[in-house]
Amino acid sequence: MDRFKEYSDAGAAAFDLAQPETLRQLEGIPTLLMYEVGAGGPHARVVRHGQLRNIVRRGRDINFEFEPDPDHAYLDRGLVLAMADQLGIGQFEQHRTHWAIKDGVLPLALLETGTAERVQRTVRIVAAEYVAARRELDAGMRQARRFIERFAKQLLDLSLLQ
Repeated sequence: MDRFKEYSDAGAAAFDLAQPETLRQLEGIPTLLMYEVGAGGPHARVVRHGQLRNIVRRGRDINFEFEPDPDHAYLDRGLVLAMADQLGIGQFEQHRTHWAIKDGVLPLALLETGTAERVQRTVRIVAAEYVAARRELDAGMRQARRFIERFAKQLLDLSLLQ
């Protein structure tokens, strides 16, 4: 619940967890459900498209039912991430579990890639996903290493000044 409306657009101000009638307004609008980049598990690479139903706040939780789009229930995660700027999904947002409410519509080019059933992941697809994830991890490690080296140099410079 703490991350409700995190990374949301200005239109999200109309929705308030303390006012259930505003949550009902979220029902029926196009919705994407996806895990953050770097998550593990059997469904971590699945992007589901549909609508939320029966949104209810229960204590610190928000419960809902998900109704998959009958024709485009599963979207290509690579394309969703490639269209992140167009969808208003920021770089840091991709790495954090949250509930964002965005203004706008889902691009037709994205919806057209959707399938009614989940596409089976072949060895070729899994290998390509592994290579992409490894490349992303390696880039992050290089960036972290450069940061640590710069920080260590600054500490050394400061200690030499004293």
